[in-house]
Amino acid sequence: MIYFKKFFLCPVIYILCVSPYIISSTNFTSNEKIIENRNVKRSIEEINNFKYGNEIMDNLSTNKRKKRDIIKSLYKWTSPIIYNIDFKLHSAVIINAINAINKFTCLKIKYRQFLYRSQTGINFIESNKCFAHLGKIVDKDWQNIYIGKECNTVGGVLRLILRTLGVIYEHNRVDRNLFIKVYKQNIAEADKQYFHKYLGPEIEHLCFSYDYGSLMHFGMFYYSKNGGRTLTPRDHFYENTVGQEDFFNFNDAKNVNLYYCIAKCRERIICKNFGYQDPKNCKKCICIQGYEGDTCKKYTKSLEMCGSEIMIAKDKPEYYRITGKKYCIYHLKSRSKKKIQLVILKISMEPKHYLICPINRSFEVKYWMDKSVSGARFCYQKFPKVIKSHDNYIILQYKSIDPRSYVYFYYKEIP
Repeated sequence: MIYFKKFFLCPVIYILCVSPYIISSTNFTSNEKIIENRNVKRSIEEINNFKYGNEIMDNLSTNKRKKRDIIKSLYKWTSPIIYNIDFKLHSAVIINAINAINKFTCLKIKYRQFLYRSQTGINFIESNKCFAHLGKIVDKDWQNIYIGKECNTVGGVLRLILRTLGVIYEHNRVDRNLFIKVYKQNIAEADKQYFHKYLGPEIEHLCFSYDYGSLMHFGMFYYSKNGGRTLTPRDHFYENTVGQEDFFNFNDAKNVNLYYCIAKCRERIICKNFGYQDPKNCKKCICIQGYEGDTCKKYTKSLEMCGSEIMIAKDKPEYYRITGKKYCIYHLKSRSKKKIQLVILKISMEPKHYLICPINRSFEVKYWMDKSVSGARFCYQKFPKVIKSHDNYIILQYKSIDPRSYVYFYYKEIP
């Protein structure tokens, strides 16, 4: 992802995070050996033998914090970053993407009408391909982002901007084999470069859990040469989550903020519930959806149409249904620190999407321990899905823009 200093301050308590993966190789070839994480070893076979959707995987992603990677670049962008747009492009899409960067990160990207060689900036160019160099590759010159038809959306442009800022694709992480399976036989030789793992000297590691819902994660059929899958999540509940191109998620923005602006706040504050200090207002925290307040201590109050935002799982099943056009967040907890079983009986989020569930038309279930990562999104199903939480807490998010949408489910605490 982005070149980072020799230390990284993790959320809640800022701790030293020293990379254990120092590789002498200078290329980006894969290493298929099982990754050791201090005293914990997990084999790929062990991860595959999961119940209720990979309860083992959360021990890998949270308890032993894995690393989200940042590319090492010779040069680093400084804010404000100047940009220019080719007159052939639809500028509104690009401007909306840039406005999102300006709103949700500490960086400022400003328009400049004329290009001067002595300046450094980003130049958006119309092309028949979608391409951006990884990280800042020149010092005093313009760096091009090529916009083709396939990426001429807000999410598509955002993905290219993040790549220009140095953010690597999520599935390029050194620990990716623990979370996805890559089918190299279905990828054209020229496209295999997009599926390499970045190792050792090429990157620095950040304390982020693997995130299937990152804007920087490919979908299951990206760059397929024969219509077959090119990757599959090992937690199969995330099959309709990977590859979303709607918008960047909480950790995508956090990644940029902590790299580019970690030194802006001289006095540290403790943020609760997976929040982190806001580099644009050091007295407050940036919270995950469902929490609010200066330090993310408070639940976000539910809308009246949603009912109570708190659900308590008991030993007997509690049935629930959500219908219509609305946005609701629920905090589902057990009474005695027991885990929770959630069974989705029926769901239909209109209009239907059968490959990737859109962010604004889905039922999202955050059942991993780390609630900062995206939950598994569901928008349709043929059979009931049985999910087991990794701890005693699940966050549910229902988002629908259509009155025909609905989800029926029940939950209970289990040993």
